[in-house]
Amino acid sequence: MDMLAALQRGDMRDLRATRADEQPAVLPADGFQVLVGFGPRLFEGEGHDPPLTAAERPAHLVELRRCGPAFPSLPWSAGDRHGGEADVLLQLTGVSEHSVDRAAVEVAKLIADQNLPLILSGSYDGFQRDDGRSWIGFHDGVSNIEPSQRRAAVVCGGDPAWNSGGTYLAFLRIEVALAAWRSLDRETQEAIVGRDKLTGSPLVAVDTEGAGLRPRTIEQCPLTGADDWQARDAFFNPPETADPLVEASHIHRVNQNRGAGSSRAGHRIFRQGYEYLEDLGPSGPRLGLNFVSFQNDLEQIQQVLGLEGWLGDVNFGGPTSPQAGEPQPPDLMALRAGGFYAVPPSESPFPGASLFEG
Repeated sequence: MDMLAALQRGDMRDLRATRADEQPAVLPADGFQVLVGFGPRLFEGEGHDPPLTAAERPAHLVELRRCGPAFPSLPWSAGDRHGGEADVLLQLTGVSEHSVDRAAVEVAKLIADQNLPLILSGSYDGFQRDDGRSWIGFHDGVSNIEPSQRRAAVVCGGDPAWNSGGTYLAFLRIEVALAAWRSLDRETQEAIVGRDKLTGSPLVAVDTEGAGLRPRTIEQCPLTGADDWQARDAFFNPPETADPLVEASHIHRVNQNRGAGSSRAGHRIFRQGYEYLEDLGPSGPRLGLNFVSFQNDLEQIQQVLGLEGWLGDVNFGGPTSPQAGEPQPPDLMALRAGGFYAVPPSESPFPGASLFEG
């Protein structure tokens, strides 16, 4: 952590002054930040003799299921080794790709130079698009939990006591079946997502017209490109609806009610999304989303992904038993990797240091 903190100041080990007549190189920080988390294996002693910590494992800090789907309607991607779980997580973020990659390489160099008893189990890259959209073309993350409610939704209240003031992180690397999504017409896509594709306005109804659909949006929503973004933001949170097709859409499934951030029944989480592109080949691009969420208890994200009526009975969105003329819910997502982590509050000499005392 000392090395990563030095990088935040622009101080890189290999570029420090070693001669009396020179100044050290100072690198641009590029907004580089680091977060540390601890996975369930740290507490269970798997592969560690003696165990690394005697601290209590949080109740919902568990490994993802490997035999069968990780969650009821979210299968593992075929042919993958299903990584993403480890004793320790480092989330590295920055304004530039180089600032993140540089830090990752510095971690590997430090392990080698100091012969540390650590093994790098894997890494997963990603980025945020400057147009605020995801690979499926829709606005992404626009109805995230508002700032005034984030602390209540994110900060652990003290069960177990060592993580009081900390949080919990869920990481899901989700592959997106882009070709299958693009085979759907715009109206079907909008009905499944629950938003207008161009403006981002939430739908208030979806009318069926013969074999087609006609989504209806909030009429006052400003058009794409409007200068007044505050005016547009007022339309991003979906209103309550009595339309069953809108209720079955993705944005309503992931937010079944709009309780306060501290409400356990609301399953409120604060999410970050980082797109990724792994490969371009003859079969098309292999791409998707790194879904990262923070919550005061991992039960929140487990319920969102496991309960019927939320995402427990559909892969992405849409009705579970569509009638004639209604959209068929697509098999859009598959899990490439994932894991749950506890993120302790700051302490000296590093977050979570007290886990290893005694």
